[in-house]
Amino acid sequence: MTSKDLVIARIMAGQRRFQAAMARDRSSPFFSVNLTMQQLKILFTLRLHGGTGGQELAHLMGVSPATMTGIVDRLVAAHYVTRREDPQDRRVRRVQLTPAGDELIDGLMTAGEEHQTRILSRLSVDELTVVADAMEIMQRALAEDEAAGTEPSRH
Repeated sequence: MTSKDLVIARIMAGQRRFQAAMARDRSSPFFSVNLTMQQLKILFTLRLHGGTGGQELAHLMGVSPATMTGIVDRLVAAHYVTRREDPQDRRVRRVQLTPAGDELIDGLMTAGEEHQTRILSRLSVDELTVVADAMEIMQRALAEDEAAGTEPSRH
């Protein structure tokens, strides 16, 4: 293992410990939401892509259109998404987040911010500067990865 591999392994181990600590925060909305992982993935996909046709959504999620119909039916019944006719193509039904769906995703995306802020407040300004610099470096690497067209796994 190279020294670079060892440092990467150290970072990944630290990240896992941090995520585990954040997961122990029982105030997270993840513990109160009553949706399947597939349903959550669809809600996050709609947040990223906006209103999407059912066929396209099925393709993005790697499931059949029939399976997607059932999942979306349950999300419609829970008032997290709506189906609307596409004004450009009346054959297409667009699936969109409702205000309740938006609110749920907002809550999940910001889950743990208070806990994380409390942890960060324990650091000195110098330590916080190191963390902020590291975040900027990671953001730059992420942007380079996206520009290179590297697509994350869908699993």
